[in-house]
Amino acid sequence: MIKWALVVYFAVAPGVWMTGEELNYDGWHRMWFDSKEICLKYEKRFNENEHLMDKIKGVCEMHYSDTVK
Repeated sequence: MIKWALVVYFAVAPGVWMTGEELNYDGWHRMWFDSKEICLKYEKRFNENEHLMDKIKGVCEMHYSDTVK
């Protein structure tokens, strides 16, 4: 089943981004959504703080998943 996930990325070096999951950051795991439209609303809200865009960003990505968390 296709689901959409808001994945949080952190800048770890110039031009290098890693997910909160890759960095084992507690509480920064992907959030699952049933539709792209809902995910994009959350992505827009997450990225409203423009002064943080060079440090942290949320990105909607399509994934195959059996469950919605």
